[in-house]
Amino acid sequence: MTMDRSLSRYANRQLGKFFAASLISSIGAGMQFIAMSLLLFSMTGSAASIGWLLLVHSIAGILVSPWMGVYIDRWSFKHICVTSDGLRALALCALPLFAMQGDIPIGIIYATEFILAACDRFHWPATMGLIRTIVPENQLLRANSRLGIANQLGMLVGSAVGGMLISAFSAMIVIYINIVTFALSGVLTALVAMVYDVKKNGASSASSASSLKKDWLEGLAYMRSRPQVIGLAIIQIFGYITLFVCNTLLPVFTERDLKVGATGFGYIEAAWAIGAIAGSYMLASVLKRMKLVSYGRFSMLMIALSMIIFLTSAHLIQAIIGYLLLGFFVVSNRIHNETLIQLEIEPAFIGRVNSMMVMLISYISLFVYLGVGYLGDVISIRWVYLLVSFLVLLAPLLEMRFMRGKQQPIAHETRSA
Repeated sequence: MTMDRSLSRYANRQLGKFFAASLISSIGAGMQFIAMSLLLFSMTGSAASIGWLLLVHSIAGILVSPWMGVYIDRWSFKHICVTSDGLRALALCALPLFAMQGDIPIGIIYATEFILAACDRFHWPATMGLIRTIVPENQLLRANSRLGIANQLGMLVGSAVGGMLISAFSAMIVIYINIVTFALSGVLTALVAMVYDVKKNGASSASSASSLKKDWLEGLAYMRSRPQVIGLAIIQIFGYITLFVCNTLLPVFTERDLKVGATGFGYIEAAWAIGAIAGSYMLASVLKRMKLVSYGRFSMLMIALSMIIFLTSAHLIQAIIGYLLLGFFVVSNRIHNETLIQLEIEPAFIGRVNSMMVMLISYISLFVYLGVGYLGDVISIRWVYLLVSFLVLLAPLLEMRFMRGKQQPIAHETRSA
């Protein structure tokens, strides 16, 4: 018993380091998008340039995802997280270096965004694996919930502080701070010690094209042999569709339909963040009360209902309520599914399975950024939101098509970590 308590305290210290790193990294990420977007807009004066920035972000996922999972399964999870943080900091250094010369080529901004996005694609699956080395299975949900709070809080603080700093000084000041946040995140992650040994069996050390293909096909066969994972991935993908649609259409919807301006836009965005933090914090309590119902299916129903509340908004208050509920259920749904996927997948295949999901999500985000914006110009945005609501309701039906037998429940926590 004494040894168990000692191990729990030791794991807590490692989690504290990793959550601090995640919070700092998220603050930097929150600053990053607003700084890059406004820097690009100030140079081009074109809103289309920001659309291209999002497009480059999606293309990075499409190009990197097919093979990144193989390397994630071969390399240390911690080293991947540290390296990706370091590379993000170094990539951002290019911007002030060119600024010192008097001009930043637009191509450099897009190239920097591509590197940042590619590092993001490595960092997320490696994070899921790294948590497995720190906490036991029965503590994964709590760890993921706390990580979700850190990420959402960091994005909220980063966006707010970044906007104020850009208004008071310049976008380049935010870039400098962003460099420091990624570097500090890397240092803190490097200090995290592994508590539980995670075996990466089946990972080949060869780097030839045939070896990479063989490992990738092995990962595909592994995923296909687990219909539960496919079902959970379907729920996850439809959740991301909701997120992409909301991110793409919200500025136009608040301006054209609600007519609440930039201030109203800020309130609605803040409502999402508050809902997301609340969803992350309350998820474990909600799951304890849901004995026989799949939270994944229930939350997709609530996402659709929340979307309907939002799209029928005639005033700001209803829009804030709808978006707060969307933040609550979209983020809690994601954390719930990620935890189930972590429990279902052997550590040796975490990278490859998640890379396939990232690849699908990247293709979907590309379609959403290109297609949904066009639809918003042709038909009412309210109709687009309604269409997405119906698509979200299809997700549980598709998931049940792949689920075989009883869904694996999240292990109950025996003590707080």
